[in-house]
Formats: sequence, C-alpha cells, structure tokens
Amino acid sequence: MVKLDADLLKYLESDDFRVLTAVEMGMKNHQLVPGSLIASIASLRGGGTSKILHNLTRNKLLVYERGKKYDGYRLTFHGYDYLALNVLSHRKIITHIGNQIGVGKESDVYIGANDEGERFAIKLHRLGRTCFRKVHDKRDYHKGKIHNWIYMSRLSANREFSFLKALHERGFPVPKPIEINRHCIVMELIDGKLLSHVADIEDKPALYENLMNLLLSLANDYGVVHGDFNEFNIMLENETAKPILIDFPQMISTNHKMAREYFQRDVDCIVSIFKRKYHFESEEIPNFDKDVIVNENDEGIINKLSAEANEYEPVINDSYVDMDSEQPKYSQENCDDSKDKDTHHDKSDTNENNGERIKIIDQNNSVISERQTSYSFSSDGSYEDSKMPATDGSKATYSVAGSTFTTEEIKAKVKKEFANRIRREELRTASKSIKGEDSAVRRQRRDNSLRIKEDKAFGNQDWFVQ
Repeated sequence: MVKLDADLLKYLESDDFRVLTAVEMGMKNHQLVPGSLIASIASLRGGGTSKILHNLTRNKLLVYERGKKYDGYRLTFHGYDYLALNVLSHRKIITHIGNQIGVGKESDVYIGANDEGERFAIKLHRLGRTCFRKVHDKRDYHKGKIHNWIYMSRLSANREFSFLKALHERGFPVPKPIEINRHCIVMELIDGKLLSHVADIEDKPALYENLMNLLLSLANDYGVVHGDFNEFNIMLENETAKPILIDFPQMISTNHKMAREYFQRDVDCIVSIFKRKYHFESEEIPNFDKDVIVNENDEGIINKLSAEANEYEPVINDSYVDMDSEQPKYSQENCDDSKDKDTHHDKSDTNENNGERIKIIDQNNSVISERQTSYSFSSDGSYEDSKMPATDGSKATYSVAGSTFTTEEIKAKVKKEFANRIRREELRTASKSIKGEDSAVRRQRRDNSLRIKEDKAFGNQDWFVQ
C-alpha cells in the first residue's frame, strides 16, 4: 500500500521537480523514459541530471527498470504525489499536511491546511491496488483504452472533481470542491462521521427517508445513479446529522444499460444497513421502474460533466511548473523531437503488440471453433492434421453441415495458430523487465569485454595443429 510521506518535500529543489516533470512528460509516449530524453526535456542549466535521477530513485520517487530491449525511468505514486502537492503549495492552496483520515480501494484521504488555518480534505486517487484491478470493467472514463495506473488515477480524479463541482453548484449535499491537480483533489473537510462509524441514530425513519430521497433526487433531477451508495460513502454531520455524499467516480446516467441494476443495488444497501445495524425496516422502498423518470433524449449532467472533465486536462497540462517565473514551462515539442531519436522506447510499440495480441486471441478462438466444428474424430481418437498424419489407416471425416472451410484453409489456419502461439511466447518473454541499475550500454560493454577475454584465452591454446 502506497502511503504519503511528505518529509522529503521540503528538501527538494526546483531542479528535482523539473526532472520529475520531465519524466512525467516522457511517460506520455514512453513506458520507460530514457535518461537522455529526461535531460533533453528538463534542460537544466548546470547539468547534473544523472545525479538528480539517482537521488530521486534512491528516495523512491522514481523507479529505474532495465530490460532486454530498453532501459529507463518511470514515476511512482510517491513522485506523482510530490508533483501535485508542490503545485498546490506554490498556489497557497495547501501549506500543511496532516494525518491520514481515510483509505479506500481507489484513494487515500489526508488532512491539509493553509496559512490562514483553514482545514481541507486532500484526496489522492490511487488506482491499481490488488483489491480493485478490474477498473477497465467497472469504470467507463478510460474510453476503452489501456493506460498506466497513474494516468488512470488522474482520469478518476478529473471525473470526481467535475461531479463534485456540478452537484455542489446545484445545491446537492456534497463537499465543496476547492482545487485539483493531477490525481489530487482538495475539498471541504466535513465535520462528521461515516455512517459505518455511527452506532445509533436518534431519528431513524427521518434519516432513512432522507437517504431514499437523495437517491431519487439524483435520478430524477440530475439523471444519474450514484452506483456506490452505501454506509462507507455517506457522512453524517455532527451537529445536524445531515447526510453528505462522497465518492463519485462510478456515477452513471439513468439511460445506462446498468442503471436499473446499480439503482437497485444502492437501495438494497441502505435497506440492509438499517435492518442489520439499526433494526429498522420500512415498507417504502424505491423502485426504478415506478419511481424513476427516465428521459431517453436526456442524459442528465453526464455530458456536461464529461465536457468539464475534459476542460481540466489542458489546464493541468499547462501547470507542470508553477514555481518560479524564470523557469520555462515544458513544451510537448521537446518530447516529440526526441521521440524520433528513441523510437525503440515508444509506447506505440507496446500498443501495437497489445493490438496484435488481441488479434491473435481472436484468431485462435476462431481457429479453435473451426477445428471443433470441422473435424469428426474416429473412435480411437486419431485425426488427420498437417502436423500429425494418421498412421493406422483411419482418417478423419469432415462434416459438411458443420463448416464450409476447405481442407487447405483449415490446415493453413492451424499452422497460423501454432505460429501465433510462438509469437505470443516471444512477446510475453520480451515484456518481462529486470530490476537493476546497470544500463543497456554498460551491459553490452561488459559482454564485449568477456567475449574478448574468451577469444584471447582461446588464442593462447597450443593444442591445435597449424
């Protein structure tokens, strides 16, 4: 589990953040960013990029990985936290960081404060934990694309901030959003407790009715379903016992194909917690078909929120360096110019490999289904194949009703299946990375030196006859 340790933040200098930002920009089109590209993007006046990279790696803000084909650096969540907190601190949004007050499958929550003494909640999104790795199946903001966990955390934060802002402007009981940078959201600190931490409630029927009205208000007034409406995402204010909703990345439109299922799950969660913990049951249970008005031509605030989330992306991209006016902002041109020089580091190769893997899987599925419908096995299990011809005189017969493929087509597809299987093994082997600090150049020089020594030792042998 990644925990925030801000002790090192006050000791980092501007050059350290320039190098961290250079690695972040390089990760836009690289899985591992080479040191030469980092030095080109950072453009430190006095040099010393290698020393800074070594120090950042030692403090676990960066990770150095080496493989058979490429070496390079990548950001860790610690380094990403420091980049976000550095910008927020220079904007005077957050100047103090306190203890951790919450942890979930997608984020960590800390207490923060500014120079004026105002306290806030700092929410750091951390997708990719073991308990929640099926984010591509559970969330739709990635648009079907494959990204690293850091970028996915950034998308999740943008989506939640847009939901918070839109709902707060409409008077819905949610924390007030203050600021966002990368995967970090600064919001109002609620003086209350989670519903899961409340042992007893004075007015149970009123709270039950209030929560059900919130569900119906989200669906009818705003056209959305919360999707995770449970005791862990509902807070009660200490003074008024007013419910406050938190955690919104999973909200969907009422027109979504899973809206009915998610709405019913939210209702069942509230009914279950009141029955199990507070021993309260009510006959008034909302129903999606009866109580929710679905407008097929209106998607509520989902479209508006998506547009607002897209607006935050360029703003964040322009705020990579928000420290001193004399520090130039990094441009995408530096990254793109050096991309041509280091094409073997490009993430597009990996995307192509992923595409090839998908194609291979589809082809294998089609080949397997064709083989199952095309062959008619004899009683002894023998069959005719391009690799295993029948030797006992019994041959396979092809079912006319099962397939219209010819024998040559089937043999070609089976042969292609074996070739694709070998290629998959090669891709799987090449994708494995080895931890270490030796660069590819140093390993190559060491191998060449050993090869030269072996050749010299072989030349000194006098056993051969001239």
